[in-house]
Amino acid sequence: MSKSNRCVISGTDIYRLPFGFNEDSRECQKVKTRLLHAITALHKNGVDEFYTDCGLGFPLWGGEIVTGLMNYNNVKLFVCFPYEDQPYKYAENWRERFFKVHELCTEVFPIYVKFDDENKNFDFSDENEEELVRRGADYMLEKCGKMLFGGDGDGLYIYDEARKRGLEIYTLEMV
Repeated sequence: MSKSNRCVISGTDIYRLPFGFNEDSRECQKVKTRLLHAITALHKNGVDEFYTDCGLGFPLWGGEIVTGLMNYNNVKLFVCFPYEDQPYKYAENWRERFFKVHELCTEVFPIYVKFDDENKNFDFSDENEEELVRRGADYMLEKCGKMLFGGDGDGLYIYDEARKRGLEIYTLEMV
């Protein structure tokens, strides 16, 4: 099966953005507009499946945009949920948005749940957050042939891995 119709949405940590959590700022509005145009262009060029981990900022904004497009287009959103406590580290309004994307998406993949072959049941992973986030990134990168990345990704695991694996990377400036 071809991966060319699948794209990971990821980006720089929101704490590294000049506008931070100020989504009303002109800079943030420009970034969101660029993100919308990039997702729309990718869809027009054959991408119909998007993957995100709903991290703060770019990944969650991308998830919100794709769930909106799902109302009018043949497009799917798959959410990789790396660790159970992820949404509980978010402020209440971000947490509500996180759960709304999960509710509206095509499917959620809880990376922190594993199947125990011996006992034939599901159990929670004993891996730490960092390991689970990397495993989630690996899962999404394995499924996709493209990545839409907001900001400078050098030194970030998902970005460096995408380059190593030869994904087509589309980078959006964050300011």
